[in-house]
Amino acid sequence: MKLIKADFDRRLSLAGVPEPVQRPVDIDRTQTGFANLRSLRIYRFLAQSVIDGHAEEDEVLIVVLHGTVDLTMSEGDSLHGKHPFTLSAFGAESHPCAAYLPPNGAYKLIPRTDAEIAYARATPSGRGSLPRVFKSEFRQNSGLLLEGMNYAERLRIRVLQVTGATKNRTLSPRKDAEANSEALIHVRTTPAARAAMIRNASIPPPESSSPEPVALESWDTIAVAPGERPMLQFADGATAITLAVWVG
Repeated sequence: MKLIKADFDRRLSLAGVPEPVQRPVDIDRTQTGFANLRSLRIYRFLAQSVIDGHAEEDEVLIVVLHGTVDLTMSEGDSLHGKHPFTLSAFGAESHPCAAYLPPNGAYKLIPRTDAEIAYARATPSGRGSLPRVFKSEFRQNSGLLLEGMNYAERLRIRVLQVTGATKNRTLSPRKDAEANSEALIHVRTTPAARAAMIRNASIPPPESSSPEPVALESWDTIAVAPGERPMLQFADGATAITLAVWVG
């Protein structure tokens, strides 16, 4: 497993956006060495910005981590006449919080509030599915907030929540049956430091992975290679959100 830190000083210019935007998380295959999971990027957009984007040859998952946005999607380049969806950060309420964009799809995103948006990209083997939005699926017993397993051609997603953890609470962001896939796991915690650790629970662990736990800070992301089994451990009273994306 590889720990990748956020960089809050990273900014870049986007066409049509007056000021450079923050992209604290900017992970691609040059850092991970993955074959099919291309990237995970998280932006901070100011309210009323207008973000025009394109999936190009990838399939894309768009996830609202904070705030509320209006999102218009199309299978092709034209957005004319398309109805916008309103997406908000995931929570216990059942409302749209993520979207799927197929290869060659286009989108327009307008934040209603300041927003944090994650984009995960994977290389498809075909045309992908139609554009679609996904709702929160909160399950009290498991802490599951969102799970998209069968709609995208290859991209998979799972969002889990831990609230007021009891001491040494553990959580596996992906299941044993998914262990042969490339994955990226993004973690948000309160408090921001000393709230979580991660270790590889594979038996035996791969030679490239240390069995010792690694301390995490909020906004850390872990690149998980096939064969590794990430296990998160939380401090007493910690609250956390984990976003896991992988290729199925």
